Amino acid sequence: MHAKRPADVVLEDLDENILLLDNITSSENVGAITRSMAALGVDSLMLGKSSPHPFNRRALCVSMGYAAMLKIHVYDDIKESIQALKALGYTIYAAEVTVNSQPLSCVKPDGKWVLIMGHEGFGIADDILALCDAVVHIEMQEDVKSFNVAIAASIMMYNFKKR
Repeated sequence: MHAKRPADVVLEDLDENILLLDNITSSENVGAITRSMAALGVDSLMLGKSSPHPFNRRALCVSMGYAAMLKIHVYDDIKESIQALKALGYTIYAAEVTVNSQPLSCVKPDGKWVLIMGHEGFGIADDILALCDAVVHIEMQEDVKSFNVAIAASIMMYNFKKR
């Protein structure tokens, strides 16, 4: 599968619901996430320069080409991007299991929101979590630490869009 990478969309032109990837390293995860985004109507994606781009060959194949439906913004600095998004009126949510995180079933996003999904092994760093308005976790069995990031992103986006 070959495709021409689209031009980067400026931050101000992204939609009301944004998925922000923080240090995702797997092309397959990026592809699965973008496919779920298209299916669930989350039309704007932000990712860092070090993450696989949704138009890289493997990610695009896994997404079945649905990445072409998204507005994509590649950021230089995640902290500056979060501050800029807050200034634009977005509520920032992080998907992470912490002592103070809220169960997903208790969160009802309203208005403009950004959902941050973190690294497959390390999650989201504390300094990034500190910039977020809320930290949310998916309720799971006690002995299970986490879902795969693509599965977790799908569950979170579905719940964010349907509440």
